[in-house]
Amino acid sequence: MKILVVVSEFPKLTETFVYRNIAEYRRAGHGVRLFYAKKHFPQELVHGFARETADSAFTFGFLAPQSLLALGREVVRHPVRQIRLWKILARSHRHEIGRGLRSFAVLPKSVALGHWCRSQGIDHIHAEFAGFPATVAMIAARVSGVPFSFSAHANDIFVSQALLPEKAAEARFVRAISRYNIDWLGRLPSFPADRLRLIHCGVPRALLEAPEPDPPGSGPLNVLYVGSLIEKKGVFHLLEALAQLRDRMPLRCRIIGRGDLEGAMRQAAERLGLNGIVTFDGPKDAEEVRAAYGWAHAVVVPSVVGAGGRVEGIPVVAMEALAHARPLVASRLSGIPELVEDGVTGWLTEPGDAAGIARALAAIREDWPRAVTLARAGRDRVRAEYLIEDNAAELLRAIEEAA
Repeated sequence: MKILVVVSEFPKLTETFVYRNIAEYRRAGHGVRLFYAKKHFPQELVHGFARETADSAFTFGFLAPQSLLALGREVVRHPVRQIRLWKILARSHRHEIGRGLRSFAVLPKSVALGHWCRSQGIDHIHAEFAGFPATVAMIAARVSGVPFSFSAHANDIFVSQALLPEKAAEARFVRAISRYNIDWLGRLPSFPADRLRLIHCGVPRALLEAPEPDPPGSGPLNVLYVGSLIEKKGVFHLLEALAQLRDRMPLRCRIIGRGDLEGAMRQAAERLGLNGIVTFDGPKDAEEVRAAYGWAHAVVVPSVVGAGGRVEGIPVVAMEALAHARPLVASRLSGIPELVEDGVTGWLTEPGDAAGIARALAAIREDWPRAVTLARAGRDRVRAEYLIEDNAAELLRAIEEAA
């Protein structure tokens, strides 16, 4: 079976679930190519397990001759189909002009992709994310006759719902990564809820073999954050929590990742007197992150609602932390409580509650046996529901049934 996976940007260090899914499809004997709709970051780190995908990833230019010729050919051969498509794009984006213009901008390359799918004998198109990747997949499917589906994660559904019901109606299925997303999408007007399938993201089974952390004893509590340094990740609140604790207990914190707010976060750490406690380690590949989990006594996922309604889904870092049996502090937000059950598999705090994060970290240090018990329960939950081998296989079965 030949599968095309569509994403928005490539490569993305944070989108490990996409590349791990592709690796599982290949392991099952399927041919897979990855198409990126918008941006290419040639200097970005590529995880070792994603290199085969990186070598075969491709795109078409927005105004490349191949894209423009494909669109012109489609207009001449199927004018009614194209007019209907343009009307749908215009009507669905009438309140979001900028987003609508971007949807029209990807039209030529989407048509070219449809022609490519037909010529290559692609059996199914799956878009990771319900925004532009799903738009590209829908157009390519219309042109080629190849069935498509898409995954609904977080920002791709919470920020804008333009064209979302139309894409879902044409898709063979819509994969939602959480029960929260199932409920949220099911309440949208005109959304075909019968298309929805719950299939979590996941992490490799091998992570479950990681040794449990040693107790901090009289030394510092090692706190780890892994993720982008952007607003919705809530790192400022973690820094505030550390400042509240610095005179009460020895601490160290590593912040792994990068983003637009890194400079402001460094300034905040200095202002809060966290020099010598917090280090900003930059982006790391999967193996380096795994070593960081080995260092950590606790992991914090301090997510908040960002500008424009930007929200996490169920962060993969939370799955990784629990797979490593690390005590986890996370926000009560979106689908996170499905994985992190307060007092059962970890600690939940309200979004933006620095004092709550501080209390949770203090509790981890003060009652280490309980922290280990919760972390073990978290590992068991990951084993039961959040392994990439199991969930990629379930997504692959859905794709095979739809093709």
